[in-house]
Amino acid sequence: MNALIEQQIYERARRRVAFGIHLIAYVIGVLINWVVWVVYPTPHIWPIWPTLGWSIGIASHYLGVYHPGQIFSIDQEIERVVRKELNKKDQNA
Repeated sequence: MNALIEQQIYERARRRVAFGIHLIAYVIGVLINWVVWVVYPTPHIWPIWPTLGWSIGIASHYLGVYHPGQIFSIDQEIERVVRKELNKKDQNA
């Protein structure tokens, strides 16, 4: 197999494993926050804030691992700029 393809496969697998570890830490951390709040209740539901913040981090990590380049892609931006420039030239011609 081509060394470049092997490297890409290895990198994709490494990123997925890292996401899995992050997801497990997220679940454990969020559960601990909520258990602490249930055991020592306060009028303010404070665990919602770390849960929301960490959820944003998990979501962005997920998108980066399983949907790379679909939101912020250099290739897509280059295509958009080239298309825009070509349209300008066509309109000026």
